[in-house]
Amino acid sequence: MKISNSIKAIIIDGTKLLTVEMRDEKGNTYYNLPGGKQKPDELIDEALKREVAEETGLKVEPQSLLFIREGFKGDSHRIELMFVCKVLGKTDKKLEYDDGQVGIKWLSIDNILHEELYPSDMRNIIKQYFLGKSNAIYLGKME
Repeated sequence: MKISNSIKAIIIDGTKLLTVEMRDEKGNTYYNLPGGKQKPDELIDEALKREVAEETGLKVEPQSLLFIREGFKGDSHRIELMFVCKVLGKTDKKLEYDDGQVGIKWLSIDNILHEELYPSDMRNIIKQYFLGKSNAIYLGKME
């Protein structure tokens, strides 16, 4: 079994959360946090900065680790690290959308519990963070 790290950015501007807008094969829209897989030769912060730049065109700086989740899929043990990030500006890097990505979208945190944001169990954690409430950092096994 191989271990795969996935690093995601939580980027908040005022009352909005930056997401990657996705569309499935049936045309349904849903949202993910920007980020992706860490390469073997990258540090975690380097992977986060690269993935966010590729998907959004933004240059970010990780500020703090908000939470960690992990789980198993096929022959992979996946570890997800979610970081609160600050936007430093735009990059000159060419956008490289993931399969199914159609753009980016700022979602209202006030309505985050009702958005198609995945993984769904993080909606409440992001809302609690926004409201200044603390959560456990290690969330355990993802469903």
